[in-house]
Amino acid sequence: MTDYTPSQQLSNALDAFTKAQEAEEAARLRLRAAVAEDLKTYDVTNDVIAGHLPWSGETVRGIAREYGVPRKRKPTVKSIKPKKRTAGGGSSG
Repeated sequence: MTDYTPSQQLSNALDAFTKAQEAEEAARLRLRAAVAEDLKTYDVTNDVIAGHLPWSGETVRGIAREYGVPRKRKPTVKSIKPKKRTAGGGSSG
């Protein structure tokens, strides 16, 4: 094994890099929270907001789900599974 101590230049560069990564993550989280807030506040769709971001509409949908943003409309896709009938359930003549 070699005795090696990083230079001050390398240590400083690594420190700056680490701080930049932490700042980037904090900014990303702030942006996601702001997206969710706009979805809650304004009558705007995920795709419209995505048009102003470096993210897709699907990413914005994920953010909406993560932050519990109510959907703008009810889902149009229904289950193809038939509802189970149970004995005694429902009314019969």
